[in-house]
Amino acid sequence: MKVSMLQNKLVARLALRSLRKSIAPKLRPVLMAAFIVPVNSLDEWKTEKFSKGPANVVTASEAGLKIKVQSSASPLILPLKGKQVVSSFKVQARFSDLPKFLDVSKQGARGADDFPLRLGFIVPGEKKLTGVKKMFASSWVKHLFSQVPQDTGLDRIEFFNVVQNKDLVGTGREHPASDLLRENFIHFIEKPGVVAIEHKLISPIEAVALWISIDGDDTKTSYEVEILKIELASE
Repeated sequence: MKVSMLQNKLVARLALRSLRKSIAPKLRPVLMAAFIVPVNSLDEWKTEKFSKGPANVVTASEAGLKIKVQSSASPLILPLKGKQVVSSFKVQARFSDLPKFLDVSKQGARGADDFPLRLGFIVPGEKKLTGVKKMFASSWVKHLFSQVPQDTGLDRIEFFNVVQNKDLVGTGREHPASDLLRENFIHFIEKPGVVAIEHKLISPIEAVALWISIDGDDTKTSYEVEILKIELASE
């Protein structure tokens, strides 16, 4: 009788242990891997200049990155440590002013292609810069390709833009200047000040570098943007 009771208890314990193992994965929380982008120093950033027009003036302090726009535009690039899967991001920035449009509905069009913030991710792929293309490519394009591993190529820069034309929000485009540039218009800004953005990507992307562009060359605008925080996350 005692032996039978012990056997029943043992069977019950084994069954409970098996049940716990079977449901554990369903109850386990999804862990988020977060990466805080360094914005208090320029040590890891690379500044680049477009072939035409003046470049922005970039400095860093304890508050964050400060980009001074004076009828100018230029990219700021941060190589990531290996390939990083990004599923969402947070950005906090302070705008002293915004690009000045004669007609804001034309934002993004030729002669009005200024955005107060473009946050981009350099995505590796199959495209390579060789031969004649490399010979005639502008310096920023060469620098873009240099961000991807030598044994791979480039797919695109996936941009997420802050816009002043509210009708653009929720839309996107392949940039008319290059099939290497894809833009998503995600956040509307109406006036200067501090903006906090949280955005979840429809599909995670694999990135090897971060690219920030802030423009004022088309609209001949002068203003400053302080990048206070950037946080990348992957599920």
